[in-house]
Amino acid sequence: MTDKIEWNRRGLLAALAAAGAGASLLPLAAGPAAAEASDADYVFLSIVTQVPFWVDHRAGLEAAAAALGVKTSFTGPLDFDTAGQARQLDELIARKPAGLLIFPGDAAALAPGIDRAVEAGIPVACIIGDVAGTKRAAFLGISNYEAGRIGGEMLAEAVGGKGKVLLGTFPAPSTLERVKGYKDVLAEKFPEIQVVDVVNDKADPSYAPTAYAQALQAHPDVVGIGGTDGDSGKGAALAVVEQGKVGAVKIVAMDRNTDMLPYIADGTIHGSVAQKSWLESYLAVHLLHWLNQNKIHIVADSAKAGINPLPDTISTGVMRVTKDNVSAFMPA
Repeated sequence: MTDKIEWNRRGLLAALAAAGAGASLLPLAAGPAAAEASDADYVFLSIVTQVPFWVDHRAGLEAAAAALGVKTSFTGPLDFDTAGQARQLDELIARKPAGLLIFPGDAAALAPGIDRAVEAGIPVACIIGDVAGTKRAAFLGISNYEAGRIGGEMLAEAVGGKGKVLLGTFPAPSTLERVKGYKDVLAEKFPEIQVVDVVNDKADPSYAPTAYAQALQAHPDVVGIGGTDGDSGKGAALAVVEQGKVGAVKIVAMDRNTDMLPYIADGTIHGSVAQKSWLESYLAVHLLHWLNQNKIHIVADSAKAGINPLPDTISTGVMRVTKDNVSAFMPA
């Protein structure tokens, strides 16, 4: 996912795949506090779980488990299998975990299951992408549209405010909102920049380099690439390196995947728009646990009063990762 740090990418993907296969939910280590023997299990149901992006979310789960003395699990389809994610949600409801954190691949497909979960007494927090209109307790994440606008401004700065650019994404609602943010800010503020293609990289680290290589061959005069998913940055970087266009094609990535950061450090990637993924998991588990433990005393009995005591929406914001600060994001 550096000169000084050698990462075994295949080993990392294999570990994520093992955790995300869905055949079994392996609890993440809960630390010394787990000795208090809480059986509460908070499950993060995601999608495309094979990719390195989820490492920070899993670390946040581990930290929350240690802090609260509970169990946390991470699971979901390995690829963009929205029907499989909906089926897995039904399986989780039958298990009755203490709470669910859900990154929705397809909001419409998951909405009925989210309501069934809440009706079964399982509180739900949506992460990164919301499922509006459901009974979920809270949404934690960024404004994907605003993240796209920030990425667009970074890309415009990198290319000098003019030229042809590519955008990279995959068909999840959250990433498509970022594409819209990119397009809107470029159209509003940088009319000399033309988006000539939107590349579907499938959020697949093995496929993304090919997708960008083909797009660069189809548009040889492109001067920039803006990525909107966690695998677009490295995928674009590999394609640019292969075609000898480092420096000629500026790249703005999304997120802070460890296998992508070295390309920011060496200048292949201009910068990245990163989410606070660790915080999203850590805070969501706390909120759901406090809800279960009746720790939030807006009224004596929130359920009886028919109110949701949690904040409806928490904007966790984004961070700009550049060559100047990328060392702070490198794994220790």
